[in-house]
Amino acid sequence: MKENADSGITNSFLQNQSFLTRFVNRFFSNKEDVEDVVQETYLRAYVAGQKAEIVKPKSFLFTTAKNIALTKLNKKSKQVTDFLEDYSQRHDLNIDPSPPEIVDAQQQLVIYCAAVKTLNGKCREAFLLKKVHGMTHKEIATQMSLSLSSVEKYLHRAMILCDQYILKANGEYSATLSVPTRQKGAKS
Repeated sequence: MKENADSGITNSFLQNQSFLTRFVNRFFSNKEDVEDVVQETYLRAYVAGQKAEIVKPKSFLFTTAKNIALTKLNKKSKQVTDFLEDYSQRHDLNIDPSPPEIVDAQQQLVIYCAAVKTLNGKCREAFLLKKVHGMTHKEIATQMSLSLSSVEKYLHRAMILCDQYILKANGEYSATLSVPTRQKGAKS
């Protein structure tokens, strides 16, 4: 029984190794990290196959890979956080903004709010639900009784219009930004 389980895991791994590598590649940009996770995935799956029969080896491999990748990412994140905390304790970092930086930030916030105020109808509503209330596209679609595609179009249009307004207000307007135009019969 264990030989069949081992060959099931091994066969599944060999058949799906390239897919598994691409899947893990979504988590890491470093090739060595990807290879480490893929190898560890096989080893853990092989050991698990020694202890119990794995009914769906492909699914087991991908779930194991995801768990290993997330654990590795959490470790790296903790290492970076620890490094930053240690560095900031050793070096007196002044992260308080200066008065001119505060004034500039306040001015940019006023411009941003004015940009949002220029949006109309559903475009503004979708934008505010996303940026102020933190809703997902799906939640916005449900709230506004729209298709997911419509929500994405409204949000895209809102971002372009806001960017154009902000650039113009800052004297950096470029005609290279284009706003999607409404199609005939489309409602806003």
